[in-house]
Amino acid sequence: MIYVETIDLAQRGITLPSDRVGMVIAQPYLTLSAIEPYRCTQAAKAGQLEVLTATLAVARAAPHGAAKTHFTVFPEYGIPGLDGVAQVQAVLEADDWPIGTFVIGGTDALTKEEFAELAGSPRTHLNTNHNPLLRIADNEWINCGITWAKAVDGTVERWLQPKLFPALLEQDVPYQDMFRGDSVFTFKGTFENNTEYHFSTLICFDWVFRTNNQRAWTWVLDDLGRQVAPGELSLSWFFVIQCNPKPSHDTFLTEVGGFFDQNTVPNVRRDRTCLVFANSAGLPGPGRATTFGGTSLIFAPQPLFAKPTCHATFSNGGERFRSSTLLLPYRDVFFRERGACIHSFVQVNPASLNVGAAGRMFPVLHPSVSPLPGTNDPRAPAAPVPACIKWLNDELDSLPSLSAQYSTAPLAAQADTVHRQTVTDLRAISAQSADHVVKLACAESQVRLTSTESRQKHADEWDDAETKAVEHLVHTLDIIELGYPHTAVGADPAHATAVMKGQTVDLLAIRGNTHQACIEHSKTFVPLPRRQFLLVSRDRDNTPWRKKFGSFLEPNTPQLGQERRFTDPDGGLLHLGYARLLDIFRQSPTSAAVQGAINAELVA
Repeated sequence: MIYVETIDLAQRGITLPSDRVGMVIAQPYLTLSAIEPYRCTQAAKAGQLEVLTATLAVARAAPHGAAKTHFTVFPEYGIPGLDGVAQVQAVLEADDWPIGTFVIGGTDALTKEEFAELAGSPRTHLNTNHNPLLRIADNEWINCGITWAKAVDGTVERWLQPKLFPALLEQDVPYQDMFRGDSVFTFKGTFENNTEYHFSTLICFDWVFRTNNQRAWTWVLDDLGRQVAPGELSLSWFFVIQCNPKPSHDTFLTEVGGFFDQNTVPNVRRDRTCLVFANSAGLPGPGRATTFGGTSLIFAPQPLFAKPTCHATFSNGGERFRSSTLLLPYRDVFFRERGACIHSFVQVNPASLNVGAAGRMFPVLHPSVSPLPGTNDPRAPAAPVPACIKWLNDELDSLPSLSAQYSTAPLAAQADTVHRQTVTDLRAISAQSADHVVKLACAESQVRLTSTESRQKHADEWDDAETKAVEHLVHTLDIIELGYPHTAVGADPAHATAVMKGQTVDLLAIRGNTHQACIEHSKTFVPLPRRQFLLVSRDRDNTPWRKKFGSFLEPNTPQLGQERRFTDPDGGLLHLGYARLLDIFRQSPTSAAVQGAINAELVA
């Protein structure tokens, strides 16, 4: 069985707001040794210590706007050894670290000697009845969770909780074994409205581990239930710190349903619980990762939280982000950034919501993504990150230059240089421009509502069609830039502007099922032009565009350089098929030849 020890924080005076708390969660990219004991590699240790410093600095600055950061969380293996523990300890003991706060985190592998040294330190607590040092074998190492608390008198205490059960990777080892703990701490204190809060922490695989036919979290609930029988209490937070390559695995998510099932230990209410999954990163910097990440908050179905359409920084989870529908009944706050970063936000207490429209609000307020040392990226701006910025920058990460497919083209090397600049320019545009750029580029970026009505997709719905449209946009801009240097990207309402034959021309690059669909799509986005527009369209099969197809350019299509007639709404519009533009790139020996060929096409 698992023994649960409750720590009463009343004498420490740690009172928390009853309506909302500030929270900061580190999401570092961990570099661990290849064999057990799993420790931060020596080469990576200095960087990981910098992560601690940066995260604690964000927590102290409280960019989320709460009075202070009440909970700072590091994932499993996120604190490198005794050096990392000492660093956290020193920051918490400093006068400028706020009282009445908690820090929760997991160390990398500690040797028996290191763990004994840590357990013997002042104001350090270990349940020695169930985790005696003598029970640790010489060939065992410890995966340790630590909870720090800073009392109102400035005293900093910490509680050590060895992991209960090793994950498969921690079991399948040739040399040493992971020590298996036998106990879990729960903490209780008082909210400002004189009700009680309770929270507990498990380490990754402990969330799904079963002993005596019970999950570890049910042992915690059972113990809390016995404490208040025949009354009831509310569990406020349940933290699961992870180093988990598959945070949305069905086995892991299935437990959410059991945890929130109020028929299990009914006198411990979880309709007001915030379940916190804090994981390490899948990439060394911001980006689209397929493993790790998935830091999230999950709430029961009952709270009256509103469900945002497409909120900055976090999504509603679901199959798009978790590849699973298991959490659809729950409020799932899924932080989009799965690369290395620091998440900061205010978490709203479900118990503080009022019935009625006036009481509806989102479960998270003021979410932001802060960078780790050495990061300069629009997806970690120490501010909220709109979904369109996250999506567009993720796409740009993997979008190749034209030289990848046309390496023998005479201008392949120059295309690489231009491509890097195009990507850099697109990364710098505003969120409003990013949203506009993608929607304008994709004629198919729509959700059909009825047989006659549709709406534009929002960024959390963008998929393959938008990906192909962005590729078309970037490659179009790359070729135009080769012929017309100093093309300006992000020039709303167009995609860019270029100077052609002495005139400023607005550029549109649109991809759709047909060229005509691209033409019609442009009309819905671009107002009456003040100057000439050049539309570069690409249909589904990248077939050439011919004037015989018909378009809004006829019968008064102007030649490039002609003065636009303001009485003619289509008088400033030019059209070029992408297939022809691509041929120009592949066949032109110089940049001047690109310009000459495009000019010839537009006056033909």
